[in-house]
Amino acid sequence: MTFLNPVVLFGLVAAGIPILIHLLQLKKLHPVDFSSIRFLKELQHASAKRVRLRDYLLLLLRSLAIASLVVAFARPALKGFGSNNSKNSSVVILDDSPSTAVRNEYGEIFSQLKIAASNLMERFSVGNNVSLILTSHLAQAAQHDTLQIPSAMNPRFLLPAISAAEPTNVRVPYALAIGCALKRLQSSGFIDKEVYLFGDLQRTEFEARNENLPVQDNASSRETRNTRLFFFRTNESSGDNLSITGARFADPVVEVNSPAEIQATVANNGGTERASVVAGLYLDGRKAAQAVADLPPGATRKVSLAVNVADAGFHKGVVEIDDNSIQTDNRFYFSFFAIRKLNVVIVASGRGDDFVLEAVRAAMDTSISIDAKVVAPEQFAYTDLSNSDVVVIEDYASSQGFEGKLIQFAGKGGGVILFASVPSEASAFDGLLGSFRIGTRSRFFASSNGNFLSIDRIDAGDEFFSGIFSSRENAEQIKDKVVTKISNMAQLEPSPFAHVLMSTSAGPFLLSKEVGSGVVFVITSPPDSSSSSFTISPFFPVVIQRALFYSSAVKHKPIQIFAGERADYIYSLGGVRSAELIAPNGLKSEVVPAYVGGAAKFTLDGLTQLGTYSLTSGSTLCEISTNIDPRESDLAKASKAEVLDFAKRMGFSEKNVFVMTADKNAAASVERLRLGQDLSSIFAGIALLCLILEIFVSRMKTF
Repeated sequence: MTFLNPVVLFGLVAAGIPILIHLLQLKKLHPVDFSSIRFLKELQHASAKRVRLRDYLLLLLRSLAIASLVVAFARPALKGFGSNNSKNSSVVILDDSPSTAVRNEYGEIFSQLKIAASNLMERFSVGNNVSLILTSHLAQAAQHDTLQIPSAMNPRFLLPAISAAEPTNVRVPYALAIGCALKRLQSSGFIDKEVYLFGDLQRTEFEARNENLPVQDNASSRETRNTRLFFFRTNESSGDNLSITGARFADPVVEVNSPAEIQATVANNGGTERASVVAGLYLDGRKAAQAVADLPPGATRKVSLAVNVADAGFHKGVVEIDDNSIQTDNRFYFSFFAIRKLNVVIVASGRGDDFVLEAVRAAMDTSISIDAKVVAPEQFAYTDLSNSDVVVIEDYASSQGFEGKLIQFAGKGGGVILFASVPSEASAFDGLLGSFRIGTRSRFFASSNGNFLSIDRIDAGDEFFSGIFSSRENAEQIKDKVVTKISNMAQLEPSPFAHVLMSTSAGPFLLSKEVGSGVVFVITSPPDSSSSSFTISPFFPVVIQRALFYSSAVKHKPIQIFAGERADYIYSLGGVRSAELIAPNGLKSEVVPAYVGGAAKFTLDGLTQLGTYSLTSGSTLCEISTNIDPRESDLAKASKAEVLDFAKRMGFSEKNVFVMTADKNAAASVERLRLGQDLSSIFAGIALLCLILEIFVSRMKTF
């Protein structure tokens, strides 16, 4: 304990005044006994004992009152970690994520955080270096690797920025915000360094699996250990919140005038009661379907919404539920592309039994129009693919132009279907396997003595087979009854990046891999009936049709991001000098692409509005849907132990971490921690109590 006014302690001498007065009043008396009062002697001794006891008690109370009053004026205090005259460098972090817009019994959480942060800012004296971080501003800074944090030696200059702040749609992890604050403090010359984080302290922010802790060098590690970290949170609010966290088509291939199913995910986050949720589906601004989900507390449910899309091209959709705690997570935005027409190039030598061409023609009976063109392998290098969607390779040409054209086509968003070549053309087939990083061929399998291979496994759960198999049992029936004999096959060692969709005991039979913006399929058997019965089975045209449609769906695959994230889009045809980005609110801005390998690469950032953006250049190039991070929907608060454990994982010393309440007394609490606890009022109270007791004791009767 220290004294802020130690000179006053000399006044403790005054505590001896009552003792001095008591001693001066003592006189030596010589008793003289009179016979008339001789019998009262015993009563006199008893009364004198009571008087002396009362006098000693009064003496003690008066001396203690004077001593306590003197100590109170000396301002005793428990020592803190700073002083009145020390300067420090501080960073104030204000969490403006969507969850701070929730209201509790004291009003909007973000408003309470702003008031507490402003009060703290006003307590800083001029000369302290104070910086302000709004978490939403870090999203764009992280994308461009630039960080501009406003700071001032007069902290009051930052008050307007706090006052103007509002909750946003952007979530930035606390770990990233604190990491940025530490980088800011590294350049400070002050010894005392502090980070103040004002937020709702959701539990999802402190879970180890969800955080992205910044990599720290030795200097920043020392900075962490020597920096004080303050967490300020508001009084507890209700954890009940309903949200919709996702919406996607059950089948990524959406055909015009064909039924399609959208699966929406609805969650009862931290709820205490069951909830019946009505989810409505809107396509292009018109209500298309509705479904009801019953949600127990803490449960997540998928609801199915059936639609029929009449027009080809891009479409915007949203699934929404009724308003509740957080307004922004009651809607989930998405977009999709409905297919009407495909342009297919088949590279073949013109054999009479072209099962691939027949399978493509069979696909023309669907709602999708297919324009198929057959070219010879030696002519492929000179074929214009600018308007083509899928290229099917039955036969190969041994030329660099052949392989390079396919690689470029797939990288720009095209679909490629490769059939295994005959052994005489194996080098071209092997080269494409390596270029696409699908795998390597070990050898060719050829049946002997009537031994054939059969399909042993079908990955029926992959989205490639969506709409083909109704269940895994249905896939087993196809496997056992339709595809039975494979006499010739290239045996492959698939790469870790390839996805095996169908396989035999000798290796994969059907593989897929995304390459650039496109997708490549490999069937490891040549497309003739002498190699396998697959080409003459009813399942063959189904797989070919699916590969054609799936390739187009991947090419127009919608972009889904969380608000504040960056979206990259590559336009494979090139030739676009600029494009127009149309925001959900209708505002337009020009975007200039960078060219990579002849393709236009658009980098889109600052997408913070919820909804679907459109990138257009004469026609729609792509659509980008933005939603809030679903972790924002979980309003459960972190415990003090979880916060301390998080800080420990970041390298902070536990003695330098404080969890406090963001109320009107927050700034005063920090000042008490910095300067120490002032005990003056306690000693003044003791003095007052002693005086009251002195009055009470002085009026006591002596007998």
